[in-house]
Amino acid sequence: MARLVLLAIMLLVPPGLSAAGSWTGQAGPVRAVMVDRGMESTPMRPPPGVTAGVMHEVRWRFGVPAGQAVVAWLCHQDGCVPLDSRSGITQALSGVPAATPLHFRFALAPGQRRAVQVSDLQVIVNYR
Repeated sequence: MARLVLLAIMLLVPPGLSAAGSWTGQAGPVRAVMVDRGMESTPMRPPPGVTAGVMHEVRWRFGVPAGQAVVAWLCHQDGCVPLDSRSGITQALSGVPAATPLHFRFALAPGQRRAVQVSDLQVIVNYR
């Protein structure tokens, strides 16, 4: 019976078309210490089962203490996307392979004089 279900699924998905899915990545805290030098988070890697497809939409979030500010980017090996808030959704990474690790980069906002601890780093990558 399980073989029949698997065969039916295989027939419904055209050859070369991968199923849509999502993966979630988290990284430990990052300490932003300079205005002109970004500090990178550890890479957030997809699980081993994500081998095909391309990113469609990426949701992100991070936290900073009240009254403190950072400049933030979401990056992969070929570039970065500036982030304009502590959480949001972007399609700027559409077309990037779904198996690509992502990382955040943070710098102090202009006028911020003290180091800022950025925490709760998370992405949710939706891919097709």
